[in-house]
Amino acid sequence: MLWPILTACFYCLFTLAPDSHSLMVQWPWVAFWQMGLLFPIFWLLSQIWHQRRLQPLGNGLDAVAGLVVFSIIVAVIGARFPHQARWYGWAALGVIAALYALHQWLLTPNDSSILNRRLDLLTKQGYLNLAFIFISLTLWLTQTVLPELQRLKGLKVYGVNLPFDFSVLELRNWAPIGHQNYVAGYLLLALPLLIGLGILESGNRRWLWWSGAFLTILNLYSTSSRGGLLGLAGLLLVGLVFLVLKTRVSRLWLALGGLGSLALLGLYIQTNNRLKSLIIGLFNGQGDGELAFRRVNAIISWKMGSEHPFSGVGLGGVPLVYQQYHPFWAGRTSELVYQLHSTPGQLFAEMGIWGILSLIIGSVWVVWLLLRHDWQKSPDDLLMGCIAAGLFAYALMSLTDYQLDNLSISGTIVIYLACLAAFLGQDKVTSLEKVPPLGVVYTGLGIVLAMIIWLLPIHRAWQLSSQGFLALANDKIEPFVTFLNKAQKTVSWEPYYPYQLGWNLGNLAINTKNSQLLPSAVEGFERGNKISPYQEFGYSNLAWLLLQRNPQQAQVNFIKAIELMPAKTGNFYGLGLSLLAQNRGELGVESFTLEALRDPALITSPLWRLPNLQILQAQILKRLNIFYSSFLQNPTLKPSLVSYLHQCRGAINWWQGNLEQAHLDWDTYGTPVSQKLLSLSTNKAQENVLSPAFNSLLQAWENPSQRVNLLNKAWVQATAMALPKELEEKFLASMEQSKNFTDWLKNLAPVSQYRRQRAGFGVLSRHIDGPQPVDFFPIVENLAVKTWLTEVFPATDYDPPLDELLQPLREKFLASLKK
Repeated sequence: MLWPILTACFYCLFTLAPDSHSLMVQWPWVAFWQMGLLFPIFWLLSQIWHQRRLQPLGNGLDAVAGLVVFSIIVAVIGARFPHQARWYGWAALGVIAALYALHQWLLTPNDSSILNRRLDLLTKQGYLNLAFIFISLTLWLTQTVLPELQRLKGLKVYGVNLPFDFSVLELRNWAPIGHQNYVAGYLLLALPLLIGLGILESGNRRWLWWSGAFLTILNLYSTSSRGGLLGLAGLLLVGLVFLVLKTRVSRLWLALGGLGSLALLGLYIQTNNRLKSLIIGLFNGQGDGELAFRRVNAIISWKMGSEHPFSGVGLGGVPLVYQQYHPFWAGRTSELVYQLHSTPGQLFAEMGIWGILSLIIGSVWVVWLLLRHDWQKSPDDLLMGCIAAGLFAYALMSLTDYQLDNLSISGTIVIYLACLAAFLGQDKVTSLEKVPPLGVVYTGLGIVLAMIIWLLPIHRAWQLSSQGFLALANDKIEPFVTFLNKAQKTVSWEPYYPYQLGWNLGNLAINTKNSQLLPSAVEGFERGNKISPYQEFGYSNLAWLLLQRNPQQAQVNFIKAIELMPAKTGNFYGLGLSLLAQNRGELGVESFTLEALRDPALITSPLWRLPNLQILQAQILKRLNIFYSSFLQNPTLKPSLVSYLHQCRGAINWWQGNLEQAHLDWDTYGTPVSQKLLSLSTNKAQENVLSPAFNSLLQAWENPSQRVNLLNKAWVQATAMALPKELEEKFLASMEQSKNFTDWLKNLAPVSQYRRQRAGFGVLSRHIDGPQPVDFFPIVENLAVKTWLTEVFPATDYDPPLDELLQPLREKFLASLKK
């Protein structure tokens, strides 16, 4: 009984531990779950050893399992990054071993009946679900909801009442797995089982299960997951169809149930601003903004799989090659991901046709087995129906997300499939007589031993890097460098260690002005780029480090970064600086212009006040005017793009003071704020329906006696955050020095200087022990423009027509630099 107990403890730990999905890539937790994968393997081998047989799943399911194993092997052999593929392939084989071990245990007779063993297992799974729901709601309420409500309450003193906003990612229920979609996926698997247990049980425990089902729906709502909504809707629909076809429930009750389900979904959507905006957008034909991310990833998955049809890019290869396949028209949407947000898409990308065939054949075969099953009014058939319903709901959600790397979710699916196979087997105990039991055990032990030998250096490197990051946190630079170098030498195929070494040393060199650290920082980035050649992060940050010392090499790296992510902020600007450093001023102007075409607010940056850049601003503005005018001569442009180009051309003319030219664009295509700016510049009265934030800013300018309160109100309305005291003083002082509102906006507004953080770098790299890198690109912004004039200088992450218009210019310019 040792191995099943250890397996169960391992499964429960990674189901209930807060932020478990992230803990899987942090030392020492990574060693715990890797060790945990051994438990079901040893459990299965011990069963074969003691029972002298290997119990098949039966009903053709072993052929499906064999196809899955074959797909994994092919994906590992043909992987572009074979070491990462072995890492993930090992985990997948551990899950398959768990399926066979659990299924054999379910069909092993003991003192109680086999059915009771299954019911006992599913009941324990139900209790685990209840614990999950309790932890999830408790953590979300205490760590997310209550602090946010307290923060929003504090903002009311400025006269702004902001609602709890589910469109903010951090406010959705992440607990305990670490992401709201993962939580929703787990809950969809849990809901039908809790309902089934509620039907089977009696007395107080029945109320426990039904209460759990109610809290599951409430918990699902708190995730604000669109995939969760799809799964819930599918679950309700299938439930009603089943009741209509397979039961004799009164049509009146069925009608009431249908209306109740619609009312539940309506309430679910109406009270959740994120889901409500999605549905409204879809009905209005404006779903691109919400669905762009998944559209981009669907296309990328198709590209990866179709280019490598027989093996895919390999297990774990998606984040390493993602930017190579990222389409230029996607702009800044989905710059880098860990997974492709679709289970079919992920399997096709990483495993090719074998991965998608395994999914399709397995799903169709299970559905066929369920359809031909002779359903009876019995507890086992009720539980089997609940399991099938849970798997169906999760399958719907899996179309919009990939979650099989979550141990809590994959573990639940294993339990369901093992029980399903046992139920469908009709309690028949058979064995694979052609498989020598001792040969299977020895072969299995040999494979495990080989994998352990392969894994030991990986864990050793992880431990070394963890020690290095601990030394870095204590400002011990030499030990940090020593540990990271050792980690890199131990696992030479892992790009995370040289990237972290390069970035941290580069960051220290910049912050402390210690140029002696730069050579090692550059070397770290170069090693990382050699190992992982499709990461814009490595090329762009290396280019910024090289800019002062070797502008020609900086140019080369900026070009590589741009070729991967043409719309990434700052790369054309950095390329322009490298060209200026080589006395190639005209080409530098062209590069700056290409940056401003994608990010019009660049022309408002205080950077152009620097002596070496100030002389170029007029040339850049002239080139922008030429490009915009040329674009607008194209009669095939979409109306939305025509409006955008007029708005941008009007903005650069207004910024220069060319008000007559600005009128030509803004009188027809201007936004309320841009038209108001024109009226202020010409002292002509004009009534506009302005955004609340900009209106409050104007009132703050016009009412000095109330300026403090109105300025804070304007900031809160624009950012949903309280205005820091230091910034408040800067805003007030600059306003007092300005002769008019326009002069303040253009010349005296406070300056914001920062470097953009690479959000999710650790999670995407599958290592979270080190610090989160911050780009070396120094962003310098006019804070008033950035905060209140976003519709005057528009820039969107996703604008395919714009990027399709700009891409030929980019390619032509880069080609000219390579000559």
